[in-house]
Amino acid sequence: MIHEHETPEKGSETTQYLENLVRYANAPIIVWDADLRITRFNSAFERLTGRAAGEVVGRSPEILFPETRREELMGLIRETTAGERWETVEIPILTAGGRIRTVLWNSAAVYESDGEAISSVIAQGQDITERKQAEEALKRAHDELERRVLERTLELREANEALQAEVAERIRAEEAVKAGQKRLYDVLETLPVYVILLSPDYRVPFANCFFRERFGASDGRRCYEYLFSRSEPCENCESYNVMKTGAPHRWEWTGPDNHDYDIFDFPFTDADGSLNILEVGIDITKRKRAEEALRGLNETLEERVVERADELAKANALLNAITENTPAPICVTDREGRCVLCNPAVPGIIGRPTTEVLGRTPIELLGPEIGGPVMANDRYVIETGTTEAFEETIGDRTFYITRTPMRDARGAVTGAIAVGTEITELKQAEAQKQEFLEQVQQFAEEMEVQNEELQSTTEQLQEKTEELALLNRVLEESEEHFRSLIENASDIILLLDMQRHITYASPSVRLIGGYDPESLIGTDVLDLIHPEDARAAVETVRAGIALPSARLTFQVRIRSSAGRWIFLDVTGTSLIREGSDRQFIMNARDVTDRNHAEEERNRLLASLEEAHREANLYLDIITHDIRNANNVSSIYADLMIELLDGTERAYARKLHDSIARSTEILMNVSTIRRIHTDSAEFSPVDLSAVVSEEARNFRGASIRQVVPPLEVLADNLLATIFMNLIGNSVKFGGPEVEIVVRAEEQDGEVLVSVEDNGPGVPDDVKGKLFHRFERGKARGRGDGLGLFICRTLVERYGGRIWIEDRMQGRPEGGAAFRFTLKPANRDRDFGS
Repeated sequence: MIHEHETPEKGSETTQYLENLVRYANAPIIVWDADLRITRFNSAFERLTGRAAGEVVGRSPEILFPETRREELMGLIRETTAGERWETVEIPILTAGGRIRTVLWNSAAVYESDGEAISSVIAQGQDITERKQAEEALKRAHDELERRVLERTLELREANEALQAEVAERIRAEEAVKAGQKRLYDVLETLPVYVILLSPDYRVPFANCFFRERFGASDGRRCYEYLFSRSEPCENCESYNVMKTGAPHRWEWTGPDNHDYDIFDFPFTDADGSLNILEVGIDITKRKRAEEALRGLNETLEERVVERADELAKANALLNAITENTPAPICVTDREGRCVLCNPAVPGIIGRPTTEVLGRTPIELLGPEIGGPVMANDRYVIETGTTEAFEETIGDRTFYITRTPMRDARGAVTGAIAVGTEITELKQAEAQKQEFLEQVQQFAEEMEVQNEELQSTTEQLQEKTEELALLNRVLEESEEHFRSLIENASDIILLLDMQRHITYASPSVRLIGGYDPESLIGTDVLDLIHPEDARAAVETVRAGIALPSARLTFQVRIRSSAGRWIFLDVTGTSLIREGSDRQFIMNARDVTDRNHAEEERNRLLASLEEAHREANLYLDIITHDIRNANNVSSIYADLMIELLDGTERAYARKLHDSIARSTEILMNVSTIRRIHTDSAEFSPVDLSAVVSEEARNFRGASIRQVVPPLEVLADNLLATIFMNLIGNSVKFGGPEVEIVVRAEEQDGEVLVSVEDNGPGVPDDVKGKLFHRFERGKARGRGDGLGLFICRTLVERYGGRIWIEDRMQGRPEGGAAFRFTLKPANRDRDFGS
């Protein structure tokens, strides 16, 4: 439902905005319903996976997961439909090219109108594949650094042991050690991480270039003295844990430069045998900040998605209420011609359920002969960006289709909207007339050629013998062709003998019922039918025996091999072949899903009707009680105006005006309700009498009528248009305003004008005034519904309404409200 302060156009813009927000968002967004079927798949997700939305919409999300983890990840999907929310859940995604992308997911449930049942789940992700790869590379770098440091430490240790063991080689060993130390020093100086040695008394006997550049030289001071100007060791320091455990230790530390470091500490024995700490620190500040920013962004995005999803649900509720209840077919297609939205009239015309219509092109649904021209018309409207009308035939029905380009927020054409009106009966009448003329012409031609036909009869009889032989060959080929058709048909085809035993079963029984066709031969068909349906089936077959040419049609439930009951629509007839016993041929189609869908649809319709009746009851009660309260308040306000003076009397008059405005709002609400609930049955109305009656309601106003005797097609709400337009001129023009009401027949219509010499309407306001809650220059003096009601009524009568300057090009010279109506006499002449 649209908010009371929103216009229908605003609701449509909101719906389009949300549609574009999901479709063109940079982040991948996916929506699945409670049946674990994908219903939305935006452009970012298409880029991520390399799959088009049409390939995945309607399918299970499992196609997006690696095979080795599908069962585990589908378990997470099922948890979301039970109310579980994802918060930065890491899930691998399988692309069309077979690559694995790592995506960080957040999800939110979308609830039904009752606020309890979950209708679908929307999930938004962030591709962190490159980040994961960078982290793995960084880890490998850490491991490599640790290995190299350990290797260098081991080399030094081995060198020291060699010095003790080989005194004779001392000079050579010392030189080797110095060379190794220089190499190690060079490596440590060039590392993009800091490396230091910590002595047991908190001094720093060694620090590499990275550490010195960040924190300066220690100059013999203890680490806590020159880093933090403290007199005691830091309480949160974990470096000296290795002194207690003798094992390496890893932790995180925030330095005096406000950078975060990933610290690796190792116990280290110096050349003199003293135990020191070798510490390696890697700056992870950017990574930490990025993770914090990502968490904040995800939280904000999740809130916005939830808000927008709620607004979208409300806008869609109104749109669905309109499209679901109109008998006119309405279909929305994308640029590829696929149906993305349709009302129930479309599946009814095509003869397929909505689930089969959505996501398919007209060619896929109707075949190239019928669907090709339909799809070509769609492409023409999308490519030209213009609204066009076409005459299209679907099956045995003909429609007048108006196609309009659908645009996104930037004005680009994203598809087409088609609205149709059936003109089958009109076309049939034209065809019958043409057929009659052709029959007359054909009769004349047949009379001319009759003599020639008699002469050629003898020759034809001679040719019949040759044709008979050819027909025998064709018959054999036809039998083989029909046998192939039966073997490959999707419907079940059965042959039954007079004892109800199955003598043939088509291969489709394996797909629908799970039975091997050969295993059913000789089976009594009643053994498969539900006991409650058996009697009706037997009676129908008996009727077919009594009438051999009758076509049998009934519905039964049969038990599948798994024990599940399947609904079948069955069509059968008696089959009599020369030289063989009578048999019955049965054609059965699985309609289980259709029956379940019809039951759900009937339940929803009953619920909607009950809600509508309840809403009308509440509206009647509210309108009645508020109107009574306003009447009482108005009486007291009139008494206060008579009894008070000065400022108090002015306040009382404002109170009286406010009550009058409240009553006017109630009248507008009642009028809008009547417009939408009363049947649109129009009859001739005397236009001059309506104008005169309304003019008498504005005593003291200068109103001149130039209205000839005219009858228009309307109802008793026509007076509301003049009440609002004349009242509008009086309200904004003041007591001295002069009003003229004119009417004349023009181009097959009745043009009506309500003109005044008031302040006029600026050009930038003219196009807005007929929208709901829009006002002119006098802000705060109306509820913005009067002119909206006028537009709604005029369009209901089949006309249009607009504003012009009373004097062309001079808005300040007054306004002219003009609208058109249908003349009653012209509509009667054409059988309206």
